[in-house]
Amino acid sequence: MLQGVSDLSIKQLLLGVNNVGSVHLSDIPSTRARNFLRGTDPTSFKQTCRALEKIKNSCTESDFKKALLFVRSSSLFDGTEIGQLFIDRCPNESNELDVKYSLSEILRYINQFADELIVLSDCAAKIIKHIDKGNYGTALDYCSNLADMKGTSVFLIRQLSYITNRYQLLELDDSEILRKIDYMKQRISLSRSSFLEGAVTQLSNLRTSYIATSKRIQDIKEDFQGKEIAKSFVQPIPSNLHEFESVLSDYFSFSLFDAFLYIAKFQSFSLQYLPSNQLDVDLFLSYKKISSIKFSPEKMYKTVDEDAGYYYFRESFLFNEQKGALRFQSIHGYYYYDAFRSNLKNLIQKQLVNDYFSNVNSLEQLKYTNSDNYVVKSEKYDSTTCGMLENSTALIHLLERKQGKLDTREQELFVELMSYTRDVGEVCPKEILATISSIAQCFRLKLVVNCLITINNKTQVSEHQLRSTIQDYCIEKFGGDLNLLIQHLYDISPAVAEHLLLTCDEKFLATLFRIVDRPVDAIKVRADMLYWYGKISSEERYLDRAKMLKIDIQINKEKGTIDDSRIYVDPFKYTQWFEDQMVGKLTMAIDNLLISEHAVVNPNWKHMGVGTTGDVIELLLACYKEFCDNKSFGIASYLGRRIRHGTFEGTASTELKALYTNEEYKHLFEDKEFATKFDEWLNQYELMISELKKNALQIKSKRKPSGCFSTDIDTPQKKIVADQLIFEILRIYSKRSGVIRLPSVIIDYCWRLVELDLTATKKLLSEKKSSHGVFSYTPKFGSSSYKRQYSKFSQEVNSLTSQKFGLMASWFNKPNYASPSTDIYLLFNAVISEVKDSFRDFEPKIDQGQRSFTINGGTYYVIYDALFVLIHNAARHGKSDGKMNFFVSIPEDRTNAIRLQLFTELDSIDSVDKALSNIEEALLNTQGDADEFDNKSGMKKLKKLENEGSISELQFYSKPEENMLCFDFHFELDSRGKYDDLDS
Repeated sequence: MLQGVSDLSIKQLLLGVNNVGSVHLSDIPSTRARNFLRGTDPTSFKQTCRALEKIKNSCTESDFKKALLFVRSSSLFDGTEIGQLFIDRCPNESNELDVKYSLSEILRYINQFADELIVLSDCAAKIIKHIDKGNYGTALDYCSNLADMKGTSVFLIRQLSYITNRYQLLELDDSEILRKIDYMKQRISLSRSSFLEGAVTQLSNLRTSYIATSKRIQDIKEDFQGKEIAKSFVQPIPSNLHEFESVLSDYFSFSLFDAFLYIAKFQSFSLQYLPSNQLDVDLFLSYKKISSIKFSPEKMYKTVDEDAGYYYFRESFLFNEQKGALRFQSIHGYYYYDAFRSNLKNLIQKQLVNDYFSNVNSLEQLKYTNSDNYVVKSEKYDSTTCGMLENSTALIHLLERKQGKLDTREQELFVELMSYTRDVGEVCPKEILATISSIAQCFRLKLVVNCLITINNKTQVSEHQLRSTIQDYCIEKFGGDLNLLIQHLYDISPAVAEHLLLTCDEKFLATLFRIVDRPVDAIKVRADMLYWYGKISSEERYLDRAKMLKIDIQINKEKGTIDDSRIYVDPFKYTQWFEDQMVGKLTMAIDNLLISEHAVVNPNWKHMGVGTTGDVIELLLACYKEFCDNKSFGIASYLGRRIRHGTFEGTASTELKALYTNEEYKHLFEDKEFATKFDEWLNQYELMISELKKNALQIKSKRKPSGCFSTDIDTPQKKIVADQLIFEILRIYSKRSGVIRLPSVIIDYCWRLVELDLTATKKLLSEKKSSHGVFSYTPKFGSSSYKRQYSKFSQEVNSLTSQKFGLMASWFNKPNYASPSTDIYLLFNAVISEVKDSFRDFEPKIDQGQRSFTINGGTYYVIYDALFVLIHNAARHGKSDGKMNFFVSIPEDRTNAIRLQLFTELDSIDSVDKALSNIEEALLNTQGDADEFDNKSGMKKLKKLENEGSISELQFYSKPEENMLCFDFHFELDSRGKYDDLDS
């Protein structure tokens, strides 16, 4: 490595920092605290953490600070993962030793170790210098040198990420660079600080959503080392002294070098709340060596085009010691940060924004077309050279100044600007967009703005407005032809046309009832739109999707308003889980695979840690396991609520048992030999059904080894599908929309994997039908007429088992989500029919007239579940031929909910009172697994639906004069619930 005489000298000096003069054990006033440290093995991270936690909990804050500083400055504890003021390896962030230091406390240490910091700064400047020149191998040598001198820091992590990005974006072909990157990650034990590593990687990854990643970081509530550092990557300029000290303290907890760089950066930036000239002159001059080097976008990217400003913005926190980078990030980040923290205004950044856009006063001054010359500027907005990012923030700046009140000409310009802006729907305040929509003088603008509103504000009201606008515009101008509407918008703005195309998926189109007559028509319209757009844009993925939809139209018959393929995984909740828990880990693993020294894709699904694809495989297996095993939105939730809670057994056996009392066959059971044989057959049949329910129709696990649904890639057919998933992910990942498409691609392939188990499940049901579902009896004596009666009975039994097993097999078809909309009264009728399959005597007197109430979206499964619980209980405990009334209405004080009321008749007032008592008892005990409460799990489920937000205002009461039991609840139109253990 590159080490000069001064470097070696400072290395030796830093190895013995404790001798320079810092906190000594005797400086800690508390005898108790000193004794805790004396009894600690300084090489043990756990013991040292435990001792410091005891001091934190039993001594004063001052004692704890001094004890922690003693550990961080003493050479005795140099090997522990807690870290030191100067470190050669990253500290372990998994500790609860977070403590806040003041600016004055940290400055004291910076001035005390000024000489050491100056030499580290000189080495850091060499790293920056060689990066700027494109000498990445030499820069990595100096990175190693910095670590050897105990200069491991967040600064070093940022530079490693920057070099990694250059390798990918510039498409370098140098295995030595990859080897050095891998070596440095191991050298500094980067995995100890996995949260910071992930934050740096994901924020600067140009394929991931910047807003989603930033929001996840800003929404972190718990305190831990590194949290404030990560937040400073998103919000680089602190609003006040308290915020500044909070971030500074977190940097100080990582390394003294990082704390020095943070103070120096803002001494150079001249924040009003910070005293000037806090640092020694020589220290500040050493910092200037780092900050004076300016990275040029021309060197950073292969081409400088309309997206270069956005790319530069995404990466600027990696090198924001450079004043221009800090300024550029602060100006444009102001609007991105404001998108999810609108209640917090940073006045310092606001002043920078006003200065940057001071030369812009009207929409006519913005950019409307591509150009040949692009320059990323941090001083002033320039429409002649700006890219899409700068043009977008300029537009939002003007919209805020005008409060969304645009004149006729500006309304036309707003639509045209959609072809040269980005992220407007996510970043522009929704109030501004709502104002523009309310004053829009033409359908075109209203359509564009309502599309933008639904991007970041998907409520029942906003989607209704968008549907209404699309239908009004389409009917008035294009005779109801959506394809002509898309083509017209494409001539105005390809970006708007593409956005509308993505909005108008099959589910959305099925709700355009004025121009799409039937749900199946939505598939055809969607296919036509995708085909046209694929042709005009030369995008094969749109053409492929169009072909698949047209095939679906041919092979799938219209199933009515309710999909009878009952198995279901909620794609919304799964995507939410994926974005919260998996997207960061998976993108980092894919990046590591793509830049690894031996990037060979060799999937091994049984030994995840083998080969370079091991991390990716492990994470994809976790995605598949969640898809199957999650008890709220996965396959397991369906198996729990639909198979194991009564439907399966009732459907399989109820009508067979009814044959005992059937007038046509009742006399046959007077034959004891026949009755005994049928009893034995039915007993074996029911044992088989019970075995299926308890052991086969389960997620396979150690407890359920015979489960039909495996979360492993355990068959050759599954391996083929899983291998295709990896190659598909790698294929789309390099594209701009790759990361956004990951959830839908993974869901699609998860269904392909599950479909193999579904096929095996249906095969198993068929085998069980053949082995246990066939009854035959021929009496030894009697006339031909007499024997024909037994033969007819056997045919009746076998016909019933064939019918029921065919029905149950259909429950394990891969679902078609093309039309998730239905009339709630039809939904009610479907539940009645299903419950009748389990209770043959259940014939309620229903009077619902010609009422109808249409609801769209996959959420009607919640209504289905709630009604099933209530009607199933009514059939079991109520009057089998009693009155039943069902009403749907909109509450007067609510716009985002519907009210559902169910009235069921019981045999007597005593039965009503008993039912009320049983319900109250059931609702008192809503803890535990639903399987443990066979008779009460229904009421428990209703309570859980209420607790997780899918329904509300759940209440029950009686009408004594009519012997009626009444259930009343609200269904929340805006809620998809939380992904907790809802259906356990």
